Amino acid sequence: MVGSLPSIPCLVYLPHSYSGKGPAESCVQIIRYFEEGGIAPALYVGRSKSSVAPSIALRPAMRGLAGVLPWRLISGRAKDKLDAQFRKALAHQGGKGIAYFWPGDDGTLVQDAKACGWITVREMTNRTLAAAKRSLDKGFARVGEERPHHITQQLVDQENALLKQYDLIFSSNAQVDQSLKDAGVAPERILPTTFGWNADRFAGANSRAKPEAGRPIIVGNLGTLSIGKGICDLLEAWGDISGDAELRLAGPVDWSVEQRLKDAVAADPRIKLVGYIDNIERFFAQCDIVVLPTLDEGGPQVTYEACAANAAIVATNMAAARVLKDESNALIVPPHSPGALAKAINLLAKDAPRREKLAAQARQDVNEFAYSRVGVRRAQQLREAFLSSQ
Repeated sequence: MVGSLPSIPCLVYLPHSYSGKGPAESCVQIIRYFEEGGIAPALYVGRSKSSVAPSIALRPAMRGLAGVLPWRLISGRAKDKLDAQFRKALAHQGGKGIAYFWPGDDGTLVQDAKACGWITVREMTNRTLAAAKRSLDKGFARVGEERPHHITQQLVDQENALLKQYDLIFSSNAQVDQSLKDAGVAPERILPTTFGWNADRFAGANSRAKPEAGRPIIVGNLGTLSIGKGICDLLEAWGDISGDAELRLAGPVDWSVEQRLKDAVAADPRIKLVGYIDNIERFFAQCDIVVLPTLDEGGPQVTYEACAANAAIVATNMAAARVLKDESNALIVPPHSPGALAKAINLLAKDAPRREKLAAQARQDVNEFAYSRVGVRRAQQLREAFLSSQ
């Protein structure tokens, strides 16, 4: 309820196994606060291995034994059941609300929702595949990688056709906005928004300890280690980093950089692969500088989390989301630019007061992007769009 007004139903389609991590966790954190903005969310998900807030009506497709089986073994069956369950809900409630789709539908459910009178909304977790393909093509070519990446022209064409179906599309940063416009999406169909961060998780990250005297400057990167995430550019930049410094790379290693990383670690003992990190707050707290060199992105949650952890950040504009501003709370460089990355890292490595100033400003600015605020703002956008359509 908003005042005395009833909440608007919102059926959320999430073809994932929810375990409290990844994109599915972003979805849950967003809709957790919809109720405060006058939207009543029901989450239709492949399965749920973690609990959700009481403000979310949970509707998992798979239950019981399916909760412990490997997702790859049951994902196909789960999606079939999820689609049937979602289609039934669309028809049962008779088109009096919003059908909110996270990536993974093939378009048939969107058509069903529109036929039943629902307002259809798509979440863009990244730029369009057309824009991403151009960036990855450039990145793969620049490092001489002849094996193809995962985005084919067929996938681009399929997505472009699918994007035409939705009434509205949530867009998480300026680069996503532009990629949608380039794909022919009318500006009035784009709902500018953001991702965010969980304030409960970073409750103790308002300050960081002074670095121990004599230890190296620690530069960290967190995420999938791949060409698309700019790891090859970071490795090239690292060769120009002066002084006593250590590069810590956290996250799974993609096939596209596996051999390059092995060679880099063997050649430079300052480079450390630390594997999967569960406690990202602690990882960021150990870093003097966090580098986000991605070539293509949506509205990366890791950016907001690095800000919340009081980190000094060097990022490409692709990783800036709607929070990072060059020379205000971070240093922003172009993608595909190892030289610019090296220059920015060297500047911050040599200037502790500048690091502290940027980090403090980022920590202050990111408060506006706590999910408790992001979720309410998104709900208000949906409510306004629904009411104006009636």
